[in-house]
Amino acid sequence: MKVSLASLRLGSLAAAFIGAAACTENLGGDGACPILCPTQGGDIQNVTLDAIVFDTTVLTLSGLGTEPGLLLASRGDTLDTRVVIRFDSLPTKFNASVDTGRTILSVDSAHLRLRLDTLSLKVSGPLTIEAFDVDTVANDTSTAAIAALFRPDRFISSQSFARADLRDSIRYNISNEVVLAKIRAGARLRIGLRAVGSAQVRILAVESGAGPQLSFRPTPDTTFRALIVSPLSRTPVGESFVAMNLSDYTVLLRSPSTAETNTLNIGGLPARRTYIRFNIPSSIIDSSTVVRATLLLNQIANTSLDPGDTIFLVPQIVVAGAVVTDPARASQVISDGALDTLKVRAGDSGEKQIELVRAIPFWRSQRPEVTPRAIVIRTLAEGNSPLEARFSPLEAQAGLRPRLRISFTPRAPLGLP
Repeated sequence: MKVSLASLRLGSLAAAFIGAAACTENLGGDGACPILCPTQGGDIQNVTLDAIVFDTTVLTLSGLGTEPGLLLASRGDTLDTRVVIRFDSLPTKFNASVDTGRTILSVDSAHLRLRLDTLSLKVSGPLTIEAFDVDTVANDTSTAAIAALFRPDRFISSQSFARADLRDSIRYNISNEVVLAKIRAGARLRIGLRAVGSAQVRILAVESGAGPQLSFRPTPDTTFRALIVSPLSRTPVGESFVAMNLSDYTVLLRSPSTAETNTLNIGGLPARRTYIRFNIPSSIIDSSTVVRATLLLNQIANTSLDPGDTIFLVPQIVVAGAVVTDPARASQVISDGALDTLKVRAGDSGEKQIELVRAIPFWRSQRPEVTPRAIVIRTLAEGNSPLEARFSPLEAQAGLRPRLRISFTPRAPLGLP
């Protein structure tokens, strides 16, 4: 999706306001000094408003392969994800001590170096990973097309790891014969990984700066240094940015059941965000000093997968202009800085609070008819975790729908006693 220069500037402006909002953020403490925030005066008033005028759940539109991690998971009938790593360019020659440009005639000790996010591990016993040749002329970003390639005649290798062996990185052995055959044919090596049994692990992707690597020696002679090959995709042709993202990516075959459409869903697979737009009285936002602005949400328990696991929710300002009427697109044009971080468990229920006071200075600086006062809430592990938090929407009964609680004080000029 293309983002306008104006939206980028607004994103930077919003980030600046977030960073500068400390003056109004901590005024409830006894140590607050009025002289540091001179526009503040009078008693603090508290009001809870039905200020939410629109809310919805949208899919994240960042595109396939843009996540910083690759989720490899097999959780029975609940979750099945595979990983595809593309090596569309393999070396055909190597340098020896006596000459250069020697043709590769053999392959030895071929393996993938995979870097793991050990905090994401969900493995009760040994982890078995199978590798398949998933190169095809079909639409290989299609879930159905990729799933069909995980079959016996495409099998490359299998390897098991004890739980204690799953550290920051693992060495996954690949068939030497398969790699050599691809080199001799001048063909692409595209590897699909599948977890066997009950397991879930996150592999760092190219986008993280620590992606997978293919390593092999071009001769059985152990004195030769191994060749290192990084992931590379040459398709789709003419779309270099998309091709770069597709150098490694996650394929989602099965995910936990989605919530009903009348809830606000954050996280999960495919990844979802919640978009919320506000209408705040100008008498408060323009003519008062806002001390607190707290979004009150009613969480609905989600017990479909790992209800006791933690989800970190991150609210961010939407900087898309009013001309962007599609909330799915608007929810992608957001500020860099987070307004708050809320920690919940997937199976929690009841009222949750998200602090939005850092958004007030930015909203005050923009006309709402030009830049709507809106936020998105996403998960910190967006696209990398199947966990999903669910909340009551605007259509819920009065006691459960989202509300905005504001603490403010009328502005007063600076004066000395």
